[in-house]
Formats: sequence, structure tokens, C-alpha cells
Amino acid sequence: MIRSKIKFYLIILLFFFQFKGYTDKIKLGFNTGINLSTITSSNSSEEFNLGKGFLPGLAVGILSEYFVDDDYSLVIEANYSTKGFTMNQMGVRVRSYSKYLEIPFRLKYYSSNDLAFEMGPYLGIALKEYIKNNISSSKVYGQIGNDFSDVLKPFDLGAQGGVSFNKNDFSLGIIISYGILNIRPAGGLGNSVRNLNTQVRFNYFFSKLE
Repeated sequence: MIRSKIKFYLIILLFFFQFKGYTDKIKLGFNTGINLSTITSSNSSEEFNLGKGFLPGLAVGILSEYFVDDDYSLVIEANYSTKGFTMNQMGVRVRSYSKYLEIPFRLKYYSSNDLAFEMGPYLGIALKEYIKNNISSSKVYGQIGNDFSDVLKPFDLGAQGGVSFNKNDFSLGIIISYGILNIRPAGGLGNSVRNLNTQVRFNYFFSKLE
């Protein structure tokens, strides 16, 4: 857990350092949001899909927006994001949590001064995984790796798209993410498991264009 936090803070420092000297074209800020995530699966058993639902989670991070011109910008973020899913197993509600360091790259198009559309890829680095249920408050941690016995793979890769309302120092938006990699070595009793996430978010920019 300590190593995961060190990695996260190092990436934050590198994130801000790379933009030194480009303040005339870049805005820097913080973001936070609520994830509503689940998984999609193919060729999985009926038991695996039984009662599967969405899991709420928190996402926080930092972002930069580099303006190519008046209509287009490039958004780069570093986020600590909670994803996962819920499942009904013999009347017990199980919640599976996956913690990621996510780095999205999105092209942002301003259709007006306030309304913008975004699209691009993201990379997720798995930090930890655990499950809880509605009977016990204890956490059962899983292993991260590529072996068949591991629960979660080290990386997730996918695409994002969304829309945002932008006004001065803040913006409100919705981002939908869909993973293209199988995130579970054992396939979750199936052949392929992918992340699916909808995020409602708030961005605040503390660094303005000059």
C-alpha cells in the first residue's frame, strides 16, 4: 500500500514539472468524481453473471489542458480511481473493488464557449483489489498478476468519451470508459472480463491561461 502511494505522488510531481514554462497555453487543475462501474464478460458461466450490478466509487486526481487552438485542446490526467462490480452469490451481496492509477489522454473539442466533447484512450495501473460483502465488514484482498491464480491483471487499457460544461475556473462533465483488455487472468470463470465505467465529475482549474 505504501509503495502504491509513493508511485502516485511521484507521478503527480512529474505531471506538474513537465508543464513548467508553458503557462500561456495550459490550464492545470484538480478533478473529483463519482464512478458507477461494473464489468462486461464473454463466454462466462450463468453463476458469474447472476445478480451482477454497478458499484459506486470515488475518483480524484489532477489534470492539464493544453490548448492547440481556440476549438481543440489535449487533456492529460493522473487519477486515483475506484472501480469494480457487485454480485449476488447465494443471497449474499458481494462487492469487488479494484483500485487503479489511471492516466487518460483525451482530445477535447469545444463546440461553443461552454460545451465540449472529449474522446481518447486511457491506461490503468492496478494498485490493489479486494472484496467485501453485506454480512461482514472485513476485506479479503486478492493478488495482482498474470498467473491463473491471480485475481486482477496489472494493467487496464481502454477508451473514453464524454461531454462537459465549462465555465471560467470549473467544469462539470460525464465520462464513459470501456476497457479493451481482459483484466482478470482466470477470466472470472469466463474467457474475457472488461471494465465498464460511467463517471460524473467536477473539475477546478487553479492555473489560468495568460
